[in-house]
Amino acid sequence: MELILVNGSVVYSDCDVIVNAANEMLLGGSGVCGAIFQAAGWNELQNECNAIGGCKTGHAVMTNGYNLKAKKIIHAVGPKDGNHNKLKSAFYNSLVLADSNGFKTIGMVPISSGIYGFPLDQCADIAIKVILNYKAKSLQTCYMYCYTSDEYDEFCNALKKYNNFQFE
Repeated sequence: MELILVNGSVVYSDCDVIVNAANEMLLGGSGVCGAIFQAAGWNELQNECNAIGGCKTGHAVMTNGYNLKAKKIIHAVGPKDGNHNKLKSAFYNSLVLADSNGFKTIGMVPISSGIYGFPLDQCADIAIKVILNYKAKSLQTCYMYCYTSDEYDEFCNALKKYNNFQFE
C-alpha cells in the first residue's frame, strides 16, 4: 500500500473513507473531530454515533460520511494515557475496517496527538510503521493528512526512515 503525506485537512479529502480521531463516547468535539462533524452534518452524524453507543480505546467503528466527499468515516479512539499499543491498535483497526469493506483509499489523521497530548514524533513513528507494514487486500493508498506544518514536518521526518515515501 502506498503512503502519501498531505499538508491539509482531511475534511476535504476525496478518499473513499476518512478517519476521525474520536473519543470513547463518539461525541463530536473540537479539533479534527469537530471539523469532521461540522462538515459532515453534526446532527446526522451525532445521531448515528449515538446509536452505535461508543467505542473502546484502540478500536474503531464506521459511520456514513453524510455531506463529506468520503463515503464513510472511521472513528478511531486513541489513548489519553500515552499507551503505544493502544495507539497502534487504533491505526491498525482503522486499516482493517477500511480494507475489509473493500475501500481503495483512506484518509488518516495523527490520532491522539491533539487534545489527548500523545507526543507527535511518537505518533508519527507508530502510524507510519503500522501503515507501511499493513498487508492490504483492497486498500491501495493511505493519505496521512497533517493539518499543521508541525504535524507535516514531523511525519516527513519519521517517514525518511523508510524507503518508499511520496510527498504531496
